[in-house]
Order: sequence, then C-alpha cells, then structure tokens
Amino acid sequence: MKLLLMFMLFGIAAGIYATENLVLADFGENLIAEPGWEWQGFSDRVMGGRSDIEHVRLIGTQEGTALQLSGRVVTRGGGFIQVRLLHEQGNFDASSYAGIEVEVLAPAGGSYYLFARTRDNRLPWSYYGAQLEVPETRSVLRIPWSAFLGQATLRNSIRPQMLSSIALVAAYDDFFADLHIFRVSLYHQ
Repeated sequence: MKLLLMFMLFGIAAGIYATENLVLADFGENLIAEPGWEWQGFSDRVMGGRSDIEHVRLIGTQEGTALQLSGRVVTRGGGFIQVRLLHEQGNFDASSYAGIEVEVLAPAGGSYYLFARTRDNRLPWSYYGAQLEVPETRSVLRIPWSAFLGQATLRNSIRPQMLSSIALVAAYDDFFADLHIFRVSLYHQ
C-alpha cells in the first residue's frame, strides 16, 4: 500500500512539474533570473550596420517593471537591434517544452521578432525566427517551436534540445523601437 501511495504521489508531482513553465527572466517585484542565462544587447553595428540601441534598462511602467529595448532601427546597412538571453553553457535542452512565452508590450507601428539560436546556427547571421504581433497593452504571447523558421542555416526547423539563446528583436523596418519585456519563459502545452 505504501509503495502504491508513493507511486501515486510521484505521478501527481511529476504531472504538476510537467505543466510548469521555466521562467528564464521575470522583471516583476522579485526580479527572477534563471541561473546560467545572461542578458546581452547589441545592434547591427557589430556587422557594419547603422541601427542604434538607445536603452537596454529596467524601467518602471504603469504595467509594472520591464526591461526596455529601445532605439532607432535603420534598414540601410543592416536593420536590427536586439536583446538576448544567452545560455552560458551554449547548449540547453528545451525539448520538453512546447515553445517560448514572452510577456511584452510596444507602441503600434513596430516590427518585432523572437529569434532562437541552437548549435545548428554557426554563422553570426544564422537563427530561427518568428514574427511577434506585439500589442499596445501588456500581453502574453506563446510561440511554438513549429513557428520558428530557419534563416541562413541548413535546417529549416529548430532543434530545441540544442537551444543556445533567445532574443527579442526589433528589425526589418525603419522605425523607433520601444519594446517592454516583462517576462521570458519556456512553456509546456
């Protein structure tokens, strides 16, 4: 009886654990950051472009604390600014998750994306990308692995078991970006 009860409790605990998201960064009251992940901000200037990051900083908004990515995106010569979470080991097995969840907001008129890189992305301009429809109110967006399309890589589909970074990107249009990032997670179905 004890053994049966132990298996039932383990099954319940495993079921609860399997439904929890892995929060990589949450800028709410507790400023959660998953160990092993590091934030980096950069623009197309690393490859000779002309876009400028104005701010990558924590700000207080009416909707709560957020990481702000702002700056001028210039498509002539490049066309992006980004902030990314880089896994310090260079490889994270995210295959037990269904995709990436972000909680964001931005003013109308921007062109925003979620990029993910794996060990399959060897060139600096290689990534898997999915466009984000960022609303003007704080919202949670779930992007499944199947939505990520390969760019400058031999594989069209992402292999989440080799995840090395996740980036929020303003790109491909000339505009002033002002993206507020409240949370980045890996989510289960």
